[in-house]
Amino acid sequence: MRFCDIKGHAELKRRLAAGIDGGRISHAQLFVGAAGSGTLALALAYTQYLHCTNRHNGDSCGECPSCRQIEKLAHPDLHMVFPVNKQCKKPTNGLVAADFIDEFRALWERTGGYFSAQQWYDSLDLGKTLKGAIAVREAEEMIRKLSFKSFSSRYKTMLVWLPETMNERAANMILKILEEPWEDTIFILVTEQPDKILGTILSRTQEVTVPRLSAEDLMVEIRQSGIDDEAEVRNMARLACGDFLQLQQLLSGEEDEIKNENFNLFRTMINFRHFYDRLFEIV
Repeated sequence: MRFCDIKGHAELKRRLAAGIDGGRISHAQLFVGAAGSGTLALALAYTQYLHCTNRHNGDSCGECPSCRQIEKLAHPDLHMVFPVNKQCKKPTNGLVAADFIDEFRALWERTGGYFSAQQWYDSLDLGKTLKGAIAVREAEEMIRKLSFKSFSSRYKTMLVWLPETMNERAANMILKILEEPWEDTIFILVTEQPDKILGTILSRTQEVTVPRLSAEDLMVEIRQSGIDDEAEVRNMARLACGDFLQLQQLLSGEEDEIKNENFNLFRTMINFRHFYDRLFEIV
């Protein structure tokens, strides 16, 4: 994932690249933004630029071994952590992200790195109620992996997607290495809800705010989809509210299906209400 693959955020991408070029690399960074802003994809593009051996023109080369490995989410010095779970009656506290890396790579490839937490949970077939989490076993694995020397790059990078799903005990376990990290160890946390992260962790990170996409950036995507009526382009960009995932729903017609489903559910509830009201009147 190169910076040029990221939709919009031109100034932010320049600033991130300049920070690495100037050696201003915080050991713990918190990328904050909605999934539809491309926050996770941007964090990975930053990671790829960090590891690239042939950076030029403010972007990674996309050709060196490090770039090729990171694009496949298979770099030996890039460790991925994300919330996991599965449908079973057995305890799931022992589950770690590595057990689900193939599913994560498949979703990443299918979506180009733009997907929501719910899309991830759906790919795990968790149903309507189950969600993922980052448990103590994962924190132990994080510490173990980072204790080793880097394999092929200068930096060891731990990319944690949705750290807000980490329970308090797990969060406290990684707090020490955030305070006193090993040399050339970089934490990149990607969150949608920073208010749910322990304050002690927040205070030890450098925040990178990823704003919503501009209407102009969304209009570029809409035109590329084949829509050339400018009034429709502007209206669709307005409805998407700076969210690329919302735009995808609009382009596919999925948003209309969701609205119809919600309306039908609402109508069913009203009919039930009328039925019970009538029943009580009879009684």
